[in-house]
Amino acid sequence: MEPMNIRKAWFIAAGGVLFSLLFSGCNLFDAVDTTLAARTVDQRVDEGRLALNSGDFPLAKEIFDSLAKEGEGGIETIRGQGEAIAGLGGFSLLSVLDALQNGSGPYDKSPVTFKTAKQTSNRPYLETAVKLLMQNPMPVQSDLIARALMRLVSAVRVLLDKYDTNRNGRLESNDEIDFDTNDKNTPSWVDLYKDLVTGPSSTDSTLEQTFLDLVNGFDGQGATWTFITPVEGRLLTGQYTPSNRATILAVGDLVNRLQAANPVFEVNLSSFSVAIMNLDGAE
Repeated sequence: MEPMNIRKAWFIAAGGVLFSLLFSGCNLFDAVDTTLAARTVDQRVDEGRLALNSGDFPLAKEIFDSLAKEGEGGIETIRGQGEAIAGLGGFSLLSVLDALQNGSGPYDKSPVTFKTAKQTSNRPYLETAVKLLMQNPMPVQSDLIARALMRLVSAVRVLLDKYDTNRNGRLESNDEIDFDTNDKNTPSWVDLYKDLVTGPSSTDSTLEQTFLDLVNGFDGQGATWTFITPVEGRLLTGQYTPSNRATILAVGDLVNRLQAANPVFEVNLSSFSVAIMNLDGAE
């Protein structure tokens, strides 16, 4: 057969096969259609949650960032973005609770909060996560607990970053504590005190808010208890287990110790240094 006739026969055969496939209901592009088919917002949110639950924080962040860029997903997107960024920063809620409520006590005092400092490898990530989660207009109890503990970890981390000058994980006499310690690398005391205690806060959440979030987040089981918030003095009553009550009181004690340091700032260096060391253990 001549070359021209061979090519003509091949095209006729190929056309016949394609015609047959089309009319038999078989779609050659099924696989492509499945891959390119637009997923619903709910499906993408579910994929993001699965990524979070499996610890794939980069994928979770990619999914929720995409949803946020499109203005989709609402609260689930805010929650997902915050949790993904916190995860990238090394945060684990269960590990933080374990540090606060297991091991050696006392569990209702400021020093126990410093056991959570290792629960982040990137403080700016954690602070970004808190700011995102504070945008949630309708947080459920788990949201309140998560953002509160993220804020607590970032707070103790920045205090150590500033005043633990010998980098041994403690605030002690061997640290070079002064009125302007590490001001070039961390907020000044004045800014730090505003950020943690009085506001306004760079994360939209002071430790007063952390206290409130834990009071509301932990409420529901245990004995009735009334708390007084450390800054505004608000009375809040609910039901709390002994462990959860102790965690709330530990945050309040941290705020009280920060408040004790503030009046002697730029007044008496010795007293200020002792007050800073008292944050994580000097009794």
